[in-house]
Amino acid sequence: MSKLLVVEGSNIGRGVFKEILDANKEFEYVLTGTYKEAKQELSKTRYEFAVVDNNLKDAPNGEIIALLNKHNIAPIVYIQELDEDTFETFEGAQIAEYIIKQQHHNAHQAMQRLQRLKENKKTTILIVNDSHIYNIYLKQNLSLHKFKVISANNNEETREKLELHPEIALMIVDDSKPYVNALSLIEETRLYKTSQEMKILVLAEDANSYETAKYLLRGADDYIVKQFSRSEFYTRIYQNII
Repeated sequence: MSKLLVVEGSNIGRGVFKEILDANKEFEYVLTGTYKEAKQELSKTRYEFAVVDNNLKDAPNGEIIALLNKHNIAPIVYIQELDEDTFETFEGAQIAEYIIKQQHHNAHQAMQRLQRLKENKKTTILIVNDSHIYNIYLKQNLSLHKFKVISANNNEETREKLELHPEIALMIVDDSKPYVNALSLIEETRLYKTSQEMKILVLAEDANSYETAKYLLRGADDYIVKQFSRSEFYTRIYQNII
């Protein structure tokens, strides 16, 4: 059973979480109310998931996020307001998702997100890109949401990975010639993999309608223009997951 740490400063909030988690029975959980309590728990138990309040009495500035990241946990974070300042403050932090604080719905929203993250562990995504650094960047972002991620550096390696991993649900292709020819790869892949069997998402250099239309006409399901935000990236992923 997956281990879950909840750090919620409100007694009422912890009570709601306990009720929902007891009924759900999918997680082995511990409820804490402070940074200090969470630190003690993390020192003795390894957790896979966490839901935390960004503003705790003994850690009002999101210090709990850094603590969890230190223990290789990307938490779901409750936050009062999600704006540009928030993104800048936690730009380098590993955060699975934000939830805007709402008095009556926090725990239910968190449970839905947790169940989705847990389900993502069954989904395999293939990244096709000739840049090692960019592959790592994409893999890190996908791993925050618990996806199983594999990568290929060129068309030939992609064919091998597709044959070895028939369970791949989504292929993300960067048209990074000369090593990756996205149009050729998409066209070839669609000869034996339908859109119902595997989705294809192209990383496009720009939003030029002629260029992006070529990918879609060859068999791609969607595209996203590079320099995307993390939230836009996740939105595209979930829109295309089978």
